[in-house]
Amino acid sequence: MNKQLVKTGSNSVKIGVSVLLMMAGMGVGGGNSKLLAQEGLEDFSHWAGLCRTLLEQGQYEEAVAACDAAIALNTNDPIVWSDRGDALFALKQYAEAVAAYNQAIERDPNNSLLLTKRCSGAVELSQYEEAVASCDTALRMDNNWENQSPAVAWYHRGVALSRSGQIEEALASYEWAIKINPNYSIALAGRCAILSELGQGAEALTACDRALQVNQNWGTLNPAIAWANKARLLKSQRRYDEALAAYDRALGLEPNDAASWTEQGIILGILGRHPEAQLSFQWAVKINPTSSFTLLHQCANLNRLGSYEPAKAACEMALQEGDGNWGDLGPAYAWVQLANALTGLENYEESLAASNKAIGLNPQLADAWSNRSVPLWHLNREQEALAATERAIAVAPGSSLAWFNQGRILTGLGRYDEAVDAYNRALRGDANVGDRPTMADIWVNQSAVLYRLERYAEAVASADSALGMAPEFAPALYNRALGLMALRRYGEAVTTYERAIQINAENADFWAGKGIALRFLEEYGDALAATQRALELNPTHSQALINQEIIMEEMNKGTPKNKTFKKPAGSSLGLHGQSGACAG
Repeated sequence: MNKQLVKTGSNSVKIGVSVLLMMAGMGVGGGNSKLLAQEGLEDFSHWAGLCRTLLEQGQYEEAVAACDAAIALNTNDPIVWSDRGDALFALKQYAEAVAAYNQAIERDPNNSLLLTKRCSGAVELSQYEEAVASCDTALRMDNNWENQSPAVAWYHRGVALSRSGQIEEALASYEWAIKINPNYSIALAGRCAILSELGQGAEALTACDRALQVNQNWGTLNPAIAWANKARLLKSQRRYDEALAAYDRALGLEPNDAASWTEQGIILGILGRHPEAQLSFQWAVKINPTSSFTLLHQCANLNRLGSYEPAKAACEMALQEGDGNWGDLGPAYAWVQLANALTGLENYEESLAASNKAIGLNPQLADAWSNRSVPLWHLNREQEALAATERAIAVAPGSSLAWFNQGRILTGLGRYDEAVDAYNRALRGDANVGDRPTMADIWVNQSAVLYRLERYAEAVASADSALGMAPEFAPALYNRALGLMALRRYGEAVTTYERAIQINAENADFWAGKGIALRFLEEYGDALAATQRALELNPTHSQALINQEIIMEEMNKGTPKNKTFKKPAGSSLGLHGQSGACAG
């Protein structure tokens, strides 16, 4: 609808003085105000004409009252019943609208437009068989379309078939509508959606673009529906920036479309733009606070942001008070996300219980098994955690999440060669930039285990790959610097540590590493300053303490003692839960 209306009155209003006083109070302008002040006016033509005028002005509540006044004087006029149905339809009172259309059809049974209106109302009531039957009757009668044409019946028939899952039949109906009226934008938009669902992307995009180009015959809708359909199609093609632009156009025309806000948030999450995604989800929840689908995605995005308490609340809301509409997902995904939030809050036993609940609902959900490994790992139940990742991989061999978690567990068990293989499999899996684990996460962990295997050049290369994905990723810079140190490329190591410090100046490891690299370059003053900064941040930092002693000896021109350093381990990230529900 172009207008969002809030119903303020009762479903039926008595005629007579009360109607006149209510409507006069509404401030209807022009010459009507004098007539409305006349109590007890019994003029059918007046009330019928006023009903039509108010309907055309979008004053739907008042239109219903005027129609009721007319019907009280003459129950046999199908036009007034039809207008009453149109006003009720605009108010989204679909059952009452269909009842009014039925009254009109009783009085004019061969009127194709009335039958089509009943068809459209039945669609909104999810009475799809009745809708198709009514539209078919309208087309068979082919009589009295007023200023419409049979195209409108074919369109509503297509909507009914589409919503009932009869996709190919729906496509045929839309094509008949377009054949009759090539500029029927809403039918073109419907055809776009169906072709997209059938995997005919190029033809679907042409249909959406055609709908927007001609920009005519939108009925009670507007071009927002074509922009939204186009956005969904572009998303399916992973043309995310273009999809976001299309959603911006859709929301500019229809800002109260919760579904478009949700879909926009999902794309922003895929792109790693989680704060922006959160704003989209907030708007969607504000519009539709009980949408399980939206609340689930909001929970997932909050997990990505590390806002675990709000994430927990969103998931619990989805499960306990949501509308149960999960899209193509299901409640198991909400339990998966709740488990993530509980892990973030370090409630590992509760997280394990939530993961078990997800598995109970859907044993074939790989992400639930992957999530189960996370609290088990934190509870030092490594073998059970490893078994959970193996189960996830058996269900979904291409799950980057499952391979990533398995690699981290194997690293912790000292099985480094197997961990390298697991990370390689994760890199070939379904990870996308922006999701967790991201490709950068996987490359960082790969670099850490390669460092442990003393494959230093490969460790640096893996860290570089991570930085190619995320140039400001501090763990990748730290791992790169460690590899460069082992390769005795101290100058490059200093530069890399400095980049890491620019991102996080409060990390003692970065300052300590820089101090060590500078000492090897015999820049003792700067080395001492960096080392002392590390000790300010962490007074017990062992590497910094040892390095400070050696630097002081060098600066005092003494002979340094034969000190050895325990090689620091490469930075690797902990296990990830499944933090982004797949978009429906």
